[in-house]
Amino acid sequence: MSALAPARPDARALRWLPRLNKRFLIDYMAWVLLLALALIGVATNGSLFASGSNLNNIVEQSVIIGLLAIGQFVVILTGGIDLSVGSAMALTAMVVGVSMPLGTPGAVLMAVLTGTLVGLASGLTVVYGGLPPFIVTFAMMAVARGLALTITSGKSVQVLDNSLLGLGFGWQKVAVWALAIAVVWFILTRTRTGVRVYAVGGNVEAARVSGISTPRVIVLVYVISGLCAATAGILSFARNGGVAVPTSGQGYEMETIAAVVLGGVNLLGGEGRFVGAIAGTVFVVMLRNILDLSNADAFWSFCVIGVVLWGAVMLRGALERMR
Repeated sequence: MSALAPARPDARALRWLPRLNKRFLIDYMAWVLLLALALIGVATNGSLFASGSNLNNIVEQSVIIGLLAIGQFVVILTGGIDLSVGSAMALTAMVVGVSMPLGTPGAVLMAVLTGTLVGLASGLTVVYGGLPPFIVTFAMMAVARGLALTITSGKSVQVLDNSLLGLGFGWQKVAVWALAIAVVWFILTRTRTGVRVYAVGGNVEAARVSGISTPRVIVLVYVISGLCAATAGILSFARNGGVAVPTSGQGYEMETIAAVVLGGVNLLGGEGRFVGAIAGTVFVVMLRNILDLSNADAFWSFCVIGVVLWGAVMLRGALERMR
């Protein structure tokens, strides 16, 4: 080679650049989309969108969906899905309402037990019933919603005791979400349980052969989802001013799936960043907020979220094929 000829970079080094870019887009797709959506919000609604009160409102509105999305995330990591999160939230909110005569600690305990039982029933049925998670949790969605309506014959429950109301607003509400994020993040990234969750989602048979108790892991993630739904139900009860509504949480399963998919999780399991699911949650709430500020028809928000979910799945699939 001539001494004056420009040096060519090594071909192997060049191959890493597009691969890293695609990996980056998959892992941080939610953050990129969130930034783009924020710019759209500023462009369409200006200072109204960027005001401190509106941004604070977005964060507070993200808490309920964010708690449910945490449970949805860990379930999808194992290759499953939980369609019962919204109904489980409504059921636990109703349990809190009717249990308040036992006192606040007793009502909270009853809600936590209810959410645990819902998740446990789903997990055990998936593992030992040999049924697809979609069918199991679809049935549980109907059962939980039916129980929520049956408890009071479809009527709402209003409680005068205001001991829980502080959790429904302000920093207390966000603090509960932050604590749940910290706990689940620690489990997934700093414990053997987290490694096993990813392993089961990546290849359940290989995980079993390597000595992992796959049934225990699968049941555990559904229990975590149930606990997240119970926490969301308690906060929902507090946010509504001590009123439990049996029809609350409808459509939340779609929003949590959208948040998780936007966060970059693989719907087949075994791959996904937890922080991406948090960003995906804020994206879904921010999208709804921008539609509200733009005076869009409220019924169109479901269509828009569905289109965004479809687009996110298509985008991730295209990036995976390119990678």
